[in-house]
Amino acid sequence: MNDVSASIKKLFLLSLIATPMVSNASTESNNIQFNTITDNTLTVCTTGDYPPLTSFNSEKNTFEGFAPIVAANFAKHLNLNLAFTRTTWKDLSDDLKSGKCDIAMGGITYTKDRSKDFYLSKSVAKNQKAAVFTKDNDELFNSFKDIDKKENTILENKGGTNEKFANEIISKATINVLESNLAVFDCFKKYQLSPYVMFTDSIEIQYRSKLSDSVLSNKGLGIALTNNPETYKVYMANKTESGEEIILAMNNFIDLNKANMKKWYQESLTTKYKEEAQYCPF
Repeated sequence: MNDVSASIKKLFLLSLIATPMVSNASTESNNIQFNTITDNTLTVCTTGDYPPLTSFNSEKNTFEGFAPIVAANFAKHLNLNLAFTRTTWKDLSDDLKSGKCDIAMGGITYTKDRSKDFYLSKSVAKNQKAAVFTKDNDELFNSFKDIDKKENTILENKGGTNEKFANEIISKATINVLESNLAVFDCFKKYQLSPYVMFTDSIEIQYRSKLSDSVLSNKGLGIALTNNPETYKVYMANKTESGEEIILAMNNFIDLNKANMKKWYQESLTTKYKEEAQYCPF
């Protein structure tokens, strides 16, 4: 764990004289140096299975995508070294709470439950849940009613908001939960004619359906789903003094880099990611 020492608070108090200490507040923290982290390193938890927001390149042993780009620039802004800790959607919250990292980034959706347990940053990308299926099943799925049938199977990654969303809206189709997003997408590739559907983020569908070798359709982006408000992606830190300070600094960084954030996001959308192989378990 990279411990954030209590002396950070003194640095922040100097910058927060006129600013309330709330998790969504902007501060003048661009002048603050997080040099009180014991090894001068900011550690980021990320899943690495969600391009274009976070992707692990097993050949280079590096993380790529929008969140790693932002993390690298945020750490540079604070004169810190940067390290990543790989996690899963199932373990993300526990890994953050247990001190394996200072902040979690990459594909994290704002929810009320998360806001109760963690400090959440400002929005970094708008998003909404949508259905994805193979191009071969374009004619099969034209509405939510077509999807929620007993002969269909919903494939979701374990943990996170995709599984929760499927459980909330599906009453007839079978739900099969797999270990990761990548395993689900391998099932689509392996069983292109099978009536499989996944509910995931529109960001992910937009990216994956545009890949030159993709078997996925983007038709599901236009299918209306119940209880599906627009959401947004955030970064997440523990509800501690140091966690709040990190989110305050991140919010200020986002404010200072609005143009860069848009540029970095567009870069992430056009990148071809080398994803590690994860296989359909059936």
